This record gives sequence, structure tokens and C-alpha cells, in this order.
Amino acid sequence: MAKNLFRKTAKDTPYAVYEDPRTGWRWEVLHTWKGKDGEDKDRYARWFCRVKSPIVPNGEMGDVYRHEILDNATLVDATDEWRAEYGSGL
Repeated sequence: MAKNLFRKTAKDTPYAVYEDPRTGWRWEVLHTWKGKDGEDKDRYARWFCRVKSPIVPNGEMGDVYRHEILDNATLVDATDEWRAEYGSGL
């Protein structure tokens, strides 16, 4: 089993930031519950995120299904480790 490089919750800088410019939503990934290999096998894999939207501009924190982010948003910023694990997407 591959190690989960993002299991420790990021405090200051998110591991990755995804945005949907059509809706104004932004997901800042702070923690993943599984490693990428495990997530690839689980449609309901979750990421702990700070989510900002036009409705909640300061953001709220909580779990989001990984597929909801990847299906609707584009990676706009990420750490080098995130890019190495998930691809740059930039």
C-alpha cells in the first residue's frame, strides 16, 4: 500500500487549490483520507477542504468527495509533492 503523503492537515498553505470559474467555487485541499492508489479505487474517497463560494466567500471546512472536485474544477495551484502525486494539471 502506498503511503498517504497528505494525511497531515495543512495549516497555512493548502496542498492544492481547485477552482470552477463558471460557478466561483474554490476548493483548498488540506488533508486526504487515503493515498492516491486507494482513492483511485474508491468513488467515495474524501478530501478535507476549505470550500469558498459566492454564498460563503470566507469559506467553510469539511469533507468533499474527490470526484466532485475533479469532475467540476481545474487545478490552479499545488505543492510540488501534490503535482508529483496527482499530476500538474496546470
